Amino acid sequence: MDSELAKAVQQHEDIIDAIQRRDADAAGEIVRAHVYLAQRNMASCVASDGVDVTIEF
Repeated sequence: MDSELAKAVQQHEDIIDAIQRRDADAAGEIVRAHVYLAQRNMASCVASDGVDVTIEF
């Protein structure tokens, strides 16, 4: 989970950088990747270990 947190922090910094550069396409791409990362992390918290549940994004 530490690597996921580090990745999320980096994504925040990258989003800010893209906004400062006025690069809407890059910011949007990073935001989408960040939301996907957050969804995966939340899903792993709500699905118990050993439970076979399909979670689609």
